[in-house]
This record gives sequence, C-alpha cells and structure tokens, in this order.
Amino acid sequence: MKFSIALASVAVLAVKASAACWAESLGYPCCKTTTDVVLTDESGKWGVENNDWCGIDDQNDPNCWSSKLGYPCCKTTKEVVYTDESGKWGVENNDWCGIIGSAGNGGNGGNGGNGGNGGNGGNTTPAKPTYPYELKNDPVPSKGCGKDPSIKSGQFQLSWGNGQRRKVLIDIPNNYDKNHPYRLVYGMMCMGGSSENVRNEGYYGLKPLDTGKTTIFVAPEGNGQQLPWGQADYNMFDDLHKKLTEELCIDVSRVFSTGFSYGSMFSNGLAWNHQEVLRGVAVYETADVNIWLPKQEPKGIAWMGVLGLDDGLCTPAMGRSARDKILQYNSEGGKAKNERAEEAQRGGPHKCYDYKTVDEKFPVRWCTQSGGHQWDHKDPGQYQSWVPQTTWDFITKF
Repeated sequence: MKFSIALASVAVLAVKASAACWAESLGYPCCKTTTDVVLTDESGKWGVENNDWCGIDDQNDPNCWSSKLGYPCCKTTKEVVYTDESGKWGVENNDWCGIIGSAGNGGNGGNGGNGGNGGNGGNTTPAKPTYPYELKNDPVPSKGCGKDPSIKSGQFQLSWGNGQRRKVLIDIPNNYDKNHPYRLVYGMMCMGGSSENVRNEGYYGLKPLDTGKTTIFVAPEGNGQQLPWGQADYNMFDDLHKKLTEELCIDVSRVFSTGFSYGSMFSNGLAWNHQEVLRGVAVYETADVNIWLPKQEPKGIAWMGVLGLDDGLCTPAMGRSARDKILQYNSEGGKAKNERAEEAQRGGPHKCYDYKTVDEKFPVRWCTQSGGHQWDHKDPGQYQSWVPQTTWDFITKF
C-alpha cells in the first residue's frame, strides 16, 4: 500500500519547483478534498487521499488568508515585518508570507468577505519599496532571508572575479534571525591600515553603538598594494555584496559604506555609481583626486563628510569638492551647491551642518573641526570622539 512509504522517504522531498500545484513537481498530486496535515517538511504540508500522499496547497487551506491575495502563509516565522488591513506579514524565502491568525478586514471571511478591503482590486499586498526610498521605509529583504546562514562571524575568503580571493572580516549579531532583515555597514580600510584595524576600532566606533543588534558589520581587506583600493575593487565589492545578500538576511534598502582617508575615498567613489545599492556613505577625511573614480551617475545618495580643517593630506578643498559633487544630484538643479554650510570655529567644538535644500531622501551632513588627518576627532577637553555617535545618528535616521 502506497501509504506505507516511510516518513523518512518523504523527508527527501526538499526541492519545490514552480508548478500549478507544488507537489506535482515532486511526483505527487495536490489534495482535493482534505486539508488535514499528516506531515510537514521543508517542501510543504502533506496529507493523504486515495491511499497516497498529496500536497496541501495553501490555496485550499481555509486558515491561510494570504493565499487569496496570491501569497503563501508563513511556515517557520511569526515575526511581523509589515501590517496592513489584510493582516500581518512576515518574510520567508525572500517573499512575503501571511502570518496565520492575523487576518484583518481583508482576511478569510472578514468584514469584507472574500478579500474585503484587502481583497481583489483593493490594497492586496504590501509593495516592496524601491529606490529612491522614502525615510523610514519598510524593510526590503534580500534573497538570503529565510535561509540558514552559511557565513558566521569572524573571517572568510571571498572568491571573486577570475579566481581571485580576498579576506573579509564580518560581525553578525549573536542573536541573528534568518527572517529578520539587518542593516549592513561596510568599513573600508585606509592606506597603510588593514581590515583588522577597522574591526579592532569597532568599525570606526559604530559597532559598540549598535546595542539593539540591528546591524551586520563587514570589513573587506584592500588589494594588498600601496594604494589599497582601485578600479578592480569595484568588481570585488559587487561580488562581495552579492554573496552577503544571497546568504544573509539583509535589508537592501539600508546598506552603508564608511571609511577613513583612502577608505573614505573608495566609499566616496562607490557613492558615484552605487546609489541604488548603498543608501548612504559616511566619509572621514575624503578627497575626489588621486584615486580611480567611476563616471558619476546622476542619482542622489545620502552622504556625510567629516573634515579636519588642518588636514594637509586630504585637504579641506578636496573634501569640499567631493561634497559639492554629491550636492549636484541631491538637490533640484544642483541648487544645494550654492547653500553656504556653517563650519566650526578654529580651536572650538565641532560643527555639523545639515543641508536645507537637498531632497529629504538624500540628506547631506557636513561636519568640521580644527584638526589634522584623523577620523576620530574630539571636542576640546573631551576624551571620546563625537564622530561615531554623529555617524550612527545619521545612518539610523533612515
């Protein structure tokens, strides 16, 4: 009798292909008369009809309100990512899923009947935000959401390009949830530095501020040359970012790059042609010369710059020039370039100026203070740098 198939045999049915009924791709029909679940594995829910296994399609599950809206119900997560009038939504396998028992007016048989306010022709599903993102947009989960992570905190070797390899350091929250989209922050090393330096300094002081464990921090090693970032490293970054977003649960609408000196120059270069990948950058003592730079795309990006008014290496003129190139595309007709930013008084505390005429989706913060070529500027009489907290406030406003 077919029903005598051992449960262990069914457990191998792990690959679900796209079909009119998901079980058909595994050689089984979908249940026509029953919704009684006999077995659940990673493929889905199984019942028995006519002495044979059959797949229980969410479309036939009366408890799965989201199936009427074209989305499955969540199988493993109960974490609410979004709520609308239809009910509460989670994320599994990089797609929305309905949390059973949370149907609203648009649920199964609610005040609006079949679909109700959230049914056919209504606000049926939460739309994923896209670039340019509004402030405080809903998370946009990466392809890695719902997957068991294959990357752990510590160090790994990235294979990229034509068989090249690059060391990458990473810190993932110790309570990592594969269904929760995390902020991602890159820390780019300076000339003469290392990825270990970046990590040991808490990714420019940002990691200690992440008390809510909301962020994954990554420090890729430079290319091993005197100038640690060059044209090929843009391809390395793309391969690294693809790997992280496919293997970890990342909020792709909240990705940032930071760096000091040559690392800031690389982050600034990424801001020129990765506006749809990076939400913003924070650059400490940056410049737009003496480094390979891509063609700047006419798109906005959030940008924060820190400048020591006595820096003789990445001079104030270089930093202001880099800032103004961003202002060109962060404001209508580049009008923000004509806005005069207030700067710190010599020998006094730092001054941060938030531009008033930029698009609110693409804020620009300009921070200055007396001092030389360093990232961790401090106010007079203070032992702790103001830079990390100011940066954290900037990147967490989105």
